Amino acid sequence: MLRSLILWKITKVAYITAFTLAFLLLMVQIFRIGFILFGMPPTASLPYFLTWFAYFGFFFIPDGVLVATALTLYELKEKRLIHVLYSFHLSPAKLFFLFLLPVALFFSISLFLSFLLFEEHVSFLRRGLLIEYRDRVFNNLPEKTFLNAHGLVVYVRERDGSELRDVFLRYKGTYVIAEKARYEGNGRFVFERGSLLTQERGKYFLVGFEEYRLDTEEFISARLRDKKIEEGRVLNLINSLSIIPFFLFSFFGTLYLCETHSRVYYLVALGVVLRQLLMFGVKISL
Repeated sequence: MLRSLILWKITKVAYITAFTLAFLLLMVQIFRIGFILFGMPPTASLPYFLTWFAYFGFFFIPDGVLVATALTLYELKEKRLIHVLYSFHLSPAKLFFLFLLPVALFFSISLFLSFLLFEEHVSFLRRGLLIEYRDRVFNNLPEKTFLNAHGLVVYVRERDGSELRDVFLRYKGTYVIAEKARYEGNGRFVFERGSLLTQERGKYFLVGFEEYRLDTEEFISARLRDKKIEEGRVLNLINSLSIIPFFLFSFFGTLYLCETHSRVYYLVALGVVLRQLLMFGVKISL
């Protein structure tokens, strides 16, 4: 009975904590790319949201285990159930192994998922959404309006279907003025009869052209990067292994140091901050 109670409480609180942290991080992300996520059809944005919660729900499992262990153990202490268990000759060691069972289950799940889910999957979908969003914008450029799309400024005096007339474009220090242009998709513009102004080594160069092709997506690639996958595999492995030491920190810290709710909250906050600092250090060192 006690084993089932502990298993249920730790599982419930761990998952709630992990997905709550994933949701809070998503709110921060929405401040950056919310205009893309909500400017696209739901069928385009939904895979990104699902992948986000799949990956970060997995990534925050160690934090969930830390929080669940502390809250569940303190609940037993607060209701004086631990003293009752001790009176029935249930030693601290046996209590420890009752908590270790669900933690070992989470550790096994996390270790398995560490070879399947990578942050690069989230980045891949974000890059794909950005390319698709810019395609939608450039395919529907408004007339007589300056449009700024991530550092690319475009002005079109008139459009006739896919043909743009009297076009001005600025992109990374390059200025283009052309009589006609057309957008070919994937960030590629083709200009006809115009002038190109560029800056190199502090000097400006003006060149006339009959046709000029500009690729504004040369640094945005909607493909999985092998190097990032390898780095993600190492990060995931360390993330999964961190479950054990932070479970020990949470269990023994709560058992021997926490006599009030405030102490439990301080312990949990300290553990989460220390673990995130660890993962941040690992990530920047890769």
